[in-house]
Amino acid sequence: MRYVLRADASQSIGTGHVMRSSAIGEELIERGEEVIFVGEFSDIPWLALRINNLGLSQILLKEGDYSSNPETDVLILDSYIIPVEEEFVKKDRWKRIVVITDYRTPAYEAHLVVRPGLAIDQKSGSMNKTLEGPKYIPFRKSIRRNRASSTPNEVLEILVVGGGTDSFNFAAAVCEALKNNEDNFHANIFTNQIVLDSLDSRFTAIPIGSKLDWFADICQLVFTTASTTSLEFVAREVAVGIGCAIDNQEEYYESLTSYGVAIPIGEFVDGSWEINQLKVQELVNSKELRERLRQKCSGLIDLQGAKRIVDEILKL
Repeated sequence: MRYVLRADASQSIGTGHVMRSSAIGEELIERGEEVIFVGEFSDIPWLALRINNLGLSQILLKEGDYSSNPETDVLILDSYIIPVEEEFVKKDRWKRIVVITDYRTPAYEAHLVVRPGLAIDQKSGSMNKTLEGPKYIPFRKSIRRNRASSTPNEVLEILVVGGGTDSFNFAAAVCEALKNNEDNFHANIFTNQIVLDSLDSRFTAIPIGSKLDWFADICQLVFTTASTTSLEFVAREVAVGIGCAIDNQEEYYESLTSYGVAIPIGEFVDGSWEINQLKVQELVNSKELRERLRQKCSGLIDLQGAKRIVDEILKL
């Protein structure tokens, strides 16, 4: 069998589709399966490095460069932008089709649907088997539990990251909310866009990339967008403040808030961020609030989602 990952990433659409599907690919490769990637990601260097080092048998940028075999090939599809009627995603071209989906995903034909997220009562809208809820969120193998968030520290370590590309400049908006706070903290800011001229020595800018995992292990508070990245930090069991940049983040923004595992701090409205300064300040100032969030996250996501998904894929 061959497994074909089909997903795209860019500065405008973000990295979530590629990260989710590549986590499944990573698990398949570890089990000795042949995995091929088809899609665009070249304008995001840190993501290109991950894909190139994954151990894929082929990496192709265009669908036309791959000829599928309906006797042997399984498509693992994660996209909003590929038309349902496109020949590449037609059911008769593949032995099986797995679709990673949320409410914005087109109604692709599938044999197995994976809906990553916290909710477990959503309807798939089809008769196909659906895997959903915390047990079926695929994460890369470098994700692990954060232990620093429960360790006393004189200086609060904050991490700010606006998803895989920060195309809406979330990090800069959070820094504006943080800079007038007089508490003793240090903030590592992951973005390629922020200008630090108006910020003091408590702020350190770091390019978005592979260093995120190291800093994620030492932080005690995270501000991020309600994207795939937010689920990573809930899985790490860190206190999280989340912002909502676009409509495809609304589902996570609402569910993480309703489950009590993150505090909503603002939304991107009419071209600018409306950040709730008081909520940001409360997260920075209140150890009790951060600990309450950490406890809510505890044990919710066990980081075995990719393994469970691959178990089901191999049964198809």
